Amino acid sequence: MATRTAISVKPLTTTVGAVVEGIDMRHSQDAGDVAAIREALLRHGVLFFREQDVTREEFWEFSKYFGVPLSEESTGSPADTAEKLMSADMTATRNSTAVWHADTTSLARPPWGALLRSVTMPDFGGDTCFLNVQAAYEALSEPVRAMLDGLTAVHHVDALLERMGEHGQRFGDIFTSLHSPSQEHPLVLTHPENGRKGIYVNEAFTTRIVELSPPESSAVLQMLFRHMQTPHFTMRWKWQPGDVAFWDNRSTQHFAVPDYTGGRVMQRIVLDGVRPGS
Repeated sequence: MATRTAISVKPLTTTVGAVVEGIDMRHSQDAGDVAAIREALLRHGVLFFREQDVTREEFWEFSKYFGVPLSEESTGSPADTAEKLMSADMTATRNSTAVWHADTTSLARPPWGALLRSVTMPDFGGDTCFLNVQAAYEALSEPVRAMLDGLTAVHHVDALLERMGEHGQRFGDIFTSLHSPSQEHPLVLTHPENGRKGIYVNEAFTTRIVELSPPESSAVLQMLFRHMQTPHFTMRWKWQPGDVAFWDNRSTQHFAVPDYTGGRVMQRIVLDGVRPGS
């Protein structure tokens, strides 16, 4: 019987990101390794696995160790098979994700996590940046944290559709039916597993803070956006074909850098979540 390779977790920065070695997604996973991956995800926010030469079915099965995968076109209904896990060329819609965001916070139940696998990458460019919203919250002064705790923010899909241009028009009816009406989520989210607080607003979907006047809301949101995006809380990943990123959508945000023209083909799986703060 083959000896199982022990996994290792190598942090990339002090606040966000780690590379996991010793995992082959083509095979069934040991319960101890699954637990170690989940613990590392809670600690580092986003994990990276290199050289994962998997079929879409194998990729789908790996995701099921960590939650319920959802149909990508709806990001809202459980799916039993990998039939809808397609390899999508991100080139045409690259500007829509060129903003710091957590995935689909305009939903009542945003996915708690997501896995993204690179299939084909351009010769250069196409990196993805990640930030840790919990580290960003903890770095705020105590008076600011006290002001933010208990506030709620509105999240809506319209801004995303506008950035998608003609593609937003094409999918507008589908997106607005799934993401409407707008949602109100806690501005500060206490993570249900590690107990840390994090800033839960983002440039892609958050439109205003409910309890503040419009000028106050705009000023506070802009301050938080600039604060989260400082290098102290961020990292940048340079993709190679076969790389997989697995992030916690409750504790991180990401930014897909649109500095490429060649094909950038990716596979994405999102995991069913709960209403933030519930």
